[in-house]
Amino acid sequence: METSYQIGMAGEVLAAAYLKLKGYELLTSNYRFAHREIDLIMRKDGEVVFVEVKTRAPDSLIMAPGAVDRRKQQFLYSVASKYIHQTRCTDNVRFDIVWVERRGNICRVIEHIENAFSPFGG
Repeated sequence: METSYQIGMAGEVLAAAYLKLKGYELLTSNYRFAHREIDLIMRKDGEVVFVEVKTRAPDSLIMAPGAVDRRKQQFLYSVASKYIHQTRCTDNVRFDIVWVERRGNICRVIEHIENAFSPFGG
């Protein structure tokens, strides 16, 4: 039986491949700071995109976008801030969600939500 970590990693691999096909460049995956993590950090059209990947079963009680609540967003902002400082990033940034559905051993991207949330309340 697969662990939730393995299921999540499979979703992240699929999401990265999906975004690459859409013209994104992978900068890093599983970037960690203070026990927090950003799944994917990508670049497209001069923007750095912090991507939260949510892998869910079709009958999940919480759909992927709803799983990125305000508390989770605050965690992502803190990790993104560290990345920006560490890399001296001066590019525009945004936060996206990629929703991956998993049925048995089959994963597929359901939705890519660009600019899903903002540290400025958007």
